[in-house]
Formats: sequence, structure tokens, C-alpha cells
Amino acid sequence: MSLLEGLALFLLLLSGILVVTLRNAIHAALALILNFLVLAGVYVALDARFLGFIQVIVYAGAIVVLFLFVIMLLFAAQGEIGFDPLVRSKPLAVLLALGVAGILAAGLWGLDLAFTQDLKGGLPQALGPLLYGDWLFVLLAVGFLLMAATVVAVALVEPGKASRAKEAEKREEVVR
Repeated sequence: MSLLEGLALFLLLLSGILVVTLRNAIHAALALILNFLVLAGVYVALDARFLGFIQVIVYAGAIVVLFLFVIMLLFAAQGEIGFDPLVRSKPLAVLLALGVAGILAAGLWGLDLAFTQDLKGGLPQALGPLLYGDWLFVLLAVGFLLMAATVVAVALVEPGKASRAKEAEKREEVVR
């Protein structure tokens, strides 16, 4: 293992651990960006330039911006409501995480990683048939999960608007 490979491994592990352990969600999202950028560098070093650029544009750019948007919505809801709306969801989140981990482990158990096609350095002409062939439903499922996460985050903010309206009505009654 070369020095650069060792540095990339260290940075990937460190940023991954920081994403999970940091208490500030904004700092965790920034650690996630670092993880995505280092991974993009690994892709470029493996001569998969297209994957590296897509990693930066799609994941480090668009997806993390979406995460930050959801984080800001949740912080706004917490400030308006006065309590953390996710406290009751932690057991459900642990259960769902274990379920997803089980599904991933079951999928990896029977996964054959030997590609029959030459990927030609990660060019779109070689990756397109792979992504939109056998992996089409996986790609659609990821998109659906991201959309569902955004809808849930917006739905968590809505109770704050309803409680503000009720408080305003109570204030008007007191004034009368």
C-alpha cells in the first residue's frame, strides 16, 4: 500500500467516524462532504474519472445540500415547537437501520462482483447499460428513499405551524 492509499484510507475512516459521532448535525454533514470528496479522489486514482466527477457533483453537491436543507428544517421545527420532534422516533430508527443492514448483508451474501464487461475507465458509455440494466430498480429505490426523507422532514415541521396558529388565537382571545 502506498502512502497516498494509506492517507485516503485514514481520511475515509476518520470522516466516516466523524459523520456518525459528531453531535452537531451541520458538522456531521461537513464530514460527509469530506468523505465524498476523498472517495471521489480514490475513484480518479483508480482511473474511473466519470465516477469521481459524479461523486463530487451528485453526492458532495446535490445530496449533501438536500441533507443540509432537511437539517435546517428540523432545527427550525425544534426551535418553534420547543422540543425535539425526533425523540420518539429513535427506537423506530434503530429498528429500521437494523432492517436495512440485514437486507444489505443478505444482498451482499449472494452478490457476484465479477463484472463481465470492461468498464473502460468508468466512461458513461460503459456504465450506462450497467446502471439502467440490472440496477435500475436499485437506482429508483434510492431516489424514492431520498424523496420520502424530504417529505417526512417537511411533515415534521408542519406541527410547529399549527401550534403557532393556536397560540396566536389564544393571544387574541386574551386580548379581547
